[in-house]
Amino acid sequence: MKKITFKEAVGCLTFVAQVTRSDIAFAMNAVSQFSACPGRQHWEAVKKIIRYLKGTSTKKLEYSKQGSTELVGYSDADWGGDTDTRKSTTGYVFTLQGGAISWNVKKQPTVALSSCEAEYMALLRTIQEAMWWNNLQSQIFEEQHPIPLNCDNQSAISIATNGSYNPRTKHVSIRYHFVHNSLQEGVAQLSYVSTTEQPADGFTKPLAVQKQHRFCELVGVSD
Repeated sequence: MKKITFKEAVGCLTFVAQVTRSDIAFAMNAVSQFSACPGRQHWEAVKKIIRYLKGTSTKKLEYSKQGSTELVGYSDADWGGDTDTRKSTTGYVFTLQGGAISWNVKKQPTVALSSCEAEYMALLRTIQEAMWWNNLQSQIFEEQHPIPLNCDNQSAISIATNGSYNPRTKHVSIRYHFVHNSLQEGVAQLSYVSTTEQPADGFTKPLAVQKQHRFCELVGVSD
């Protein structure tokens, strides 16, 4: 493995994932965690990603004038998806004019004790991104509007909007309650979206072929 340019390959593919091919963002986040000491199986995974890109070389990130002119955010988390650490993965995406304009995949810093907690922790990073977009819009249009955010966990939405804390969630770090305060201040407006219509789902876990096709459609990556 010392003779294999693993880091260089990961670096190139990460650039692609961050700029136009959001459909490989989760895979790149997974393999990049082993850059310090990669094994043969990690290199095989990188080659699979390269083969996937070669087979879908006609796919590109597209925007349409028929698409929605409203900036919309989606937040999701895969509870305990990392089999080594049992940490959850946060994924979010913001779409505009039928395509993704901002997305991110990141492992959560602590172990969540429930899917609700993992989703609530994911909302923190999504709210931070929403605040940045809100500030940008205020500089361009000189006005601010709450950005619609969508989540597929009703319990996390209840905690974030109503502050309905209970003994099962009182251990959550106080910094995550920044979500509740931001919603009260009108930074964003949180709503429920079904998992089947959740584009952020593809940033938190590997998907089957049909779901991967649907994921590409939702984030605007098409032929």
